Amino acid sequence: PQLEGSEMPKQLFLATLLSSGLALTASAVDVKSSRRPSDVVEREALGVVRVDVHERLYPDRWPRPAEPGPISVPRGVPVTLQFAVRAKAKGAAQLSLTGNVSGKPRLHWLQSVHVEGNTQGSLKNRPGGAVPKGWMDHLVRAAPFDTLEVLVESNRMPMDPGRTHGVVLEITVPRDAKPGTHEGALRVTLGNDEAVAPFTYRVHGTALPDPLPIHSVHWLWAQPFNLTNGKIPEWWSERHWQLLETAGKQLRRFGDDTVYTPLVNYRQPLIQITRREDGTFAFDYSRFDRWGKLFLGLGFRYLSGHHVINLMHVHMGGTFVIDEATGKKEPLLKDVKDRAAWLAFLPSFYDSLHAHLKEKGWLGNYLQCQYDEPRDVGLYKRLTALARKHLPGVPTIDAINSARQDVFSPLVDMQVFNLIGLNRYQKVAAQRNAKGKGVWLYHCTSPYPPHPNRHIDCYLTESRLYPWLCHKLGANGFLFWGANIYRGADEYKTSIGPFPNGSQDPGHPPGDSWFYYRSPEGLRPSIRIVSFREGLIDYALLTMLAERDPDTVEKLVAKVAPSIRRFERDPVTYHQARAAILEALDKP
Repeated sequence: PQLEGSEMPKQLFLATLLSSGLALTASAVDVKSSRRPSDVVEREALGVVRVDVHERLYPDRWPRPAEPGPISVPRGVPVTLQFAVRAKAKGAAQLSLTGNVSGKPRLHWLQSVHVEGNTQGSLKNRPGGAVPKGWMDHLVRAAPFDTLEVLVESNRMPMDPGRTHGVVLEITVPRDAKPGTHEGALRVTLGNDEAVAPFTYRVHGTALPDPLPIHSVHWLWAQPFNLTNGKIPEWWSERHWQLLETAGKQLRRFGDDTVYTPLVNYRQPLIQITRREDGTFAFDYSRFDRWGKLFLGLGFRYLSGHHVINLMHVHMGGTFVIDEATGKKEPLLKDVKDRAAWLAFLPSFYDSLHAHLKEKGWLGNYLQCQYDEPRDVGLYKRLTALARKHLPGVPTIDAINSARQDVFSPLVDMQVFNLIGLNRYQKVAAQRNAKGKGVWLYHCTSPYPPHPNRHIDCYLTESRLYPWLCHKLGANGFLFWGANIYRGADEYKTSIGPFPNGSQDPGHPPGDSWFYYRSPEGLRPSIRIVSFREGLIDYALLTMLAERDPDTVEKLVAKVAPSIRRFERDPVTYHQARAAILEALDKP
């Protein structure tokens, strides 16, 4: 299925690719199947079938099987495969692999989450609430429902009889892997029963560039209670740092190269302020240095400092100082609404931060957020002037969704557009790209159907689509506000995102506040972020091919996403497009 009548038969899609000069191997697009029917597998004592990685799985439904044929991958990336499993008995199933598998495999079972309400709009999503007319045509299922969402890395999977379970297999293909087709099978063992599901993937000669040509950030919220659902550690304890490292590894694993970084906010800040007796300030960067060393060491390119306009407010933790005379910790400002006092403080902080970044050699690794989605032109001009004077050489980055592009766009170094805005202001984006100024894309609660989003009740291919839209609209970065902002909710039992006051009736759309899920060991990824990573890989390959054949890339992107309201939902289309790009790149 596609949106708004843009469905294209496979034969026509393939013919279009062939006519544009992209050759597809027969094995990459074979649509014949030799496997047993899926309904037969479902009725067995223990059954397993490969399903598409973008197939949304539900415990109470048996899914359609994946199209046959190998999945095409470049060297240096993970190939990700999904399987559905069902048994008549309860127990713990053993998961293992057989066959010719190159690279490092990781096995996961999928834990379910509950979706109590569908996407209903901004600031008005309620459990069981009414969905605007026509929106359900663009959503996967009417709430309430449970869905298999969270990747739990293990080779043992708990099984309930008569319920559908999910397995995600990730095989990281080495950068020096020999091109060719690899065949294997997932083996599931439960008691005396055993079932296998074959899979095939094709490694191409092309290697993915490192680093990727697209930036990505899902804002990480560093509070200890946002990193684990086990025992909550003390701020900046060794356990807290371990959880941050786990979170950083997961974010990097799924494509992020920028990490949202606390500054002088929170009662236990990353950068501790001391107010001297003469009224000047001293800044302790010991925690900040450990943070930078950790995340840059994990392969992140940028530390992106929290928005300075909000640091003193409660929802960002507040800003506190140690009084040198008394040794007591107290708020920096007597009145957090005293903006003039805050702006008077910023130059001393910026001067100190700039000197420290320069000393560490991190000026090229730091971005400064100022004011998210600004409306006050005068205030934004003042913030930009302060940053340019006191943080010279440090790019600023902010989401700008105002219609006053002529005013706001020149004031930010990396401009983050929402989808509708980037589509509308293509001339502004083109001018920025021509000057080498950053163009990024973001979404949050919006856009709404028929536009794509990445909420839990959206099709998983929409998560893969967003990097394609970045390429189509000229963005080289992607931003999302909530990797892990739970605000007191149990993200397994509920999916509507709480407001800052904890309200989930109403709240944010399902899954809008998190793409990662807490465990006692730290954050775990979602199947949505798996799909998004596939899109990042596509973006990199499209960029490589565009250097030698931009016309073909333009045609291919136009077939996958004719517009921001009309786009492909069928996973097969994305797999075929990936195979076609790799075939073209493999040619001398």
